[in-house]
Amino acid sequence: MTRYILNMTYQDFAEFVPEKIDTVLLPVGTIEAHGCTNLGTDVTIPDFICEHLAEKLDCLIAPTIPYGITRTLLPYPGSMTVNSESFEKYVGDVVISLFQTGLQNVIVINGHGGHYDELKRIAKRAWNETHGRTIIIHWWELCAPITQKLFGESGGHAGIDETAMVLAANPELVMPEQCKKVKPYLVRNGSYVYPNPAPILLYKNGEGAPKFDLSKANKYADKIIDFLYSFILDVMDGWKNNLRTR
Repeated sequence: MTRYILNMTYQDFAEFVPEKIDTVLLPVGTIEAHGCTNLGTDVTIPDFICEHLAEKLDCLIAPTIPYGITRTLLPYPGSMTVNSESFEKYVGDVVISLFQTGLQNVIVINGHGGHYDELKRIAKRAWNETHGRTIIIHWWELCAPITQKLFGESGGHAGIDETAMVLAANPELVMPEQCKKVKPYLVRNGSYVYPNPAPILLYKNGEGAPKFDLSKANKYADKIIDFLYSFILDVMDGWKNNLRTR
């Protein structure tokens, strides 16, 4: 069977939901400048993660939401945004609609840091309106210990972590030569700069610049998928054992 709702017929969907499958993955990202990876990096990575998690979790994949809230990199060529209210209303409606089909768990695989608060409010709204259970995963943040352990340094925006994941997903979307033209910018507490001076952002001095080792990138991606799988199972076991619905 296909895991993609987009490719199912309504008869296919009815056969599996909710009796056989009660969980769906929802990739969410934005279109934004990323050093030497594609403008859709924040979409490419969630799509890749969902593709590799769906079979392991025995769940479906909802159509991707590619437009998010781009902030300090919006002035760069090709970057796009929607406003906060539009994003929260639209994505919230999508999540609630997924629950209304009979699905019980929505796992948002988020690729972009610009809409943290909106996604939190969406999860709360969904519970209040449907009793649907939501996991919001900001993969790069949740998996930061893996980045540190494998690469020996912290990640960054368009940095070592995101570049590795795009390499694993599709090496053709990574352009190392273009990175030579970009001096990464170190983001420092106590300052706010608009626009950001570079599309490669580091958060720890001397750490996080992109590297281009495909073998290591594939190893990193495997570890990310395994970790997220274990994390999701842990959350869902907690729901099963402890949560009482009203």
